[in-house]
Amino acid sequence: MATADFKHLEVSMVKEVAVVEIVSKDLRGPDLALELGAELTTVAGQEWAKQLLLNFRHVRFLSSTGFAVLAKLLNDAKATGQEVKLCELDPDVRIGADIIGLSKYVDIHDHESAALKAFKD
Repeated sequence: MATADFKHLEVSMVKEVAVVEIVSKDLRGPDLALELGAELTTVAGQEWAKQLLLNFRHVRFLSSTGFAVLAKLLNDAKATGQEVKLCELDPDVRIGADIIGLSKYVDIHDHESAALKAFKD
C-alpha cells in the first residue's frame, strides 16, 4: 500500500480492507468537505482499496457538502464494484445520515469490528 500525506484521513489495512479513519472533528463548510472528498477519492482510486471502511469516530460535525461528497463516493464505488461500509458515526452525524437516507445505499455499523466482519472474504 502506498501512503500519502492526508490532512483529514489516516489509512491502514486490516486484511483486505482499507480502513480510512477520518481524523477531522469538524468538517464544516464546503472547503473542508471538498478537501475530504479529494482525499477519499485518492484512496478509493487505489488498487488495494477494493473494500473500504470509513470510520467516523472522531467526526462530530459533517456539513451538507460533506454528505454530498459521501454520496458521490458511494455512487462511484457502486459503479466500479467497490465495497464500502461506514462505522462509528457520532449520534448527531448519524441523524444527518438518516435524514438523507444514507443507510439505503451503504451499511452503517456501530463498531469497526462489526463492520470488518461484514465484509465479504
